[in-house]
Amino acid sequence: MSSAEFDSTSGHAGQVRFFNPGPVWVRPQVLQALGGPMMSHRSAAFSDLYGRILEKLPKVFRTKGQAHTLATSATGVWEAGLVSCATGPVLACCNGAFSDKWGEMSQRLGLDTTILKAEWGKPILADDVKKALAEKKYQIVTVVHNETSVGTISDLAAIAKVVHENSDALLFADVVTSLAATRVEADEWGIDLGVCGSQKALALPPGIAVFSVSEKALAAARQKKFRGIYLDLLDVEAFGKKNQNPTTPSLPLLYALDVQLDHILAEGMENRWARHHAMLSAVEEWAPKAGFRFLPGEGAHSPSVSSLFPPEGVGAEELNKAMKSAGWVPGAGYGKFKSSNIRIGHMGDVDLASVKNVLAAYEEQAARILAAAPAAAKA
Repeated sequence: MSSAEFDSTSGHAGQVRFFNPGPVWVRPQVLQALGGPMMSHRSAAFSDLYGRILEKLPKVFRTKGQAHTLATSATGVWEAGLVSCATGPVLACCNGAFSDKWGEMSQRLGLDTTILKAEWGKPILADDVKKALAEKKYQIVTVVHNETSVGTISDLAAIAKVVHENSDALLFADVVTSLAATRVEADEWGIDLGVCGSQKALALPPGIAVFSVSEKALAAARQKKFRGIYLDLLDVEAFGKKNQNPTTPSLPLLYALDVQLDHILAEGMENRWARHHAMLSAVEEWAPKAGFRFLPGEGAHSPSVSSLFPPEGVGAEELNKAMKSAGWVPGAGYGKFKSSNIRIGHMGDVDLASVKNVLAAYEEQAARILAAAPAAAKA
């Protein structure tokens, strides 16, 4: 089935008006699934539900190994990886607000942490990781594949290659806005912990994390004496073998995840990736013509969220306010760029026609703002 034949929106093509970069627009069929009946999470019925999820989820991560869920945001699995596995130095690759936070988390856990810093909006370069690995022995390397705060994607395959060729370190990757939006290959690339939240390209409501975990990461956890309880990856693994969670799960979100995994796999991973890249291409073609400028450089544009500076004379906050008044849900800039740029979340089950519609709306609202500006400001 080609991406052209598959209606990702299930009848809502061209009608999506929600472009926040997370939480994202969610199909009505998924929202309806949230209302499934309550049941004991130790029942056979629950194990049937969870067993279906554990069978399908690895296909999204592209692993023959294990993938699990945890009733946290993706941030909880960041911490689960460090709490469960980290005993030695951590190299934290940071190029935006979320990767910075993962590095800060490592420091606040008292771990020997080195920050490999790239300017916000710049990708993490494999060569820089290689240089850092030559200077010190690390047990864990953390990297954010697609930095949502600045709409910047790094070459995770290349980074993984240098990590594995130049160290024995575990590779922990945040794939929060890349999983189900662009190529992520847990097995092929050797991702030891791949972390994702429900509310991004998976197109679910927020409140649950999904993750892949390698045998190498689990072996490291077995060597660590103190791992806590709630975030212990070994407990998650042990209960997963029984098609259960170690603690009370988010049952409504598991119902929704079960339905959405069927939808994603029916579209096909390669087709889903292609659709996201087609939406990015539409933004890339439109932006220079409309006077918008990408924050990241060419080659580092995210396939799931575009971070853009508006045309000269158009304030980002004013533009988003106008978009809201026109009935759209836009995305604001983040962190140091909160007041100066916009972010367009084109991920999940959003379709190309809807993206083209929102781009036309941005262009129209920007033109209205410029037309209303005093003559002195225009000069």
